Amino acid sequence: MKDKELLATMKREWAEQLRFFSNRGKAERERWVVKAFLSGLRIPFEASEITSRTQDDAVDVDFREARFQVKEITTPGEKRQAEIASTFKRVQVAQSLQDTIGPGFVYDTPPIISGDDLVGSEAARLATDPKYLPSKHNLDLLLYVTRTFVSIPQLQSDTQALSKLGWRSISCLFGAQSFVLFAGPEAPGFLQYAINTSSI
Repeated sequence: MKDKELLATMKREWAEQLRFFSNRGKAERERWVVKAFLSGLRIPFEASEITSRTQDDAVDVDFREARFQVKEITTPGEKRQAEIASTFKRVQVAQSLQDTIGPGFVYDTPPIISGDDLVGSEAARLATDPKYLPSKHNLDLLLYVTRTFVSIPQLQSDTQALSKLGWRSISCLFGAQSFVLFAGPEAPGFLQYAINTSSI
């Protein structure tokens, strides 16, 4: 591919990145998380089965009988949107590939934390949010972990403690791996089954 063609491709791709990670792309990102989660559980599905609700609804994504509330757990202090916007602006005005090279970003290296503890504490924090108090018993909480320096969940969370939080089910997507940490009696059958077969 010639430099001009590659530069044109980069401009299109960064424009798409900016859109995808903006507020306009929120519903699409949430559907993507659900698709990746279902794929990790090896649940066959059609894209048409995964639908978004309005952003003021407690349910983010519907899939069959599941009603997912999707939350991303990011790295503290991460400035992803600002970094994407900065790169997008630089690439858009670039006249050559050399012009696309920008500054690097430096982050502190925090200690590795337990994936089980992280997911459990986030589920507990959200359970006290007034936004979810009236409806969490009908919601399937799906946490998407993009935070760095987190160990892979080992499904060692206290199921009894998770059940007291009031969610219908609690799951997480960690990279390409899907985990169901808790599924109450009213949770969708595929989540109740997956709690015993989640990938480790």
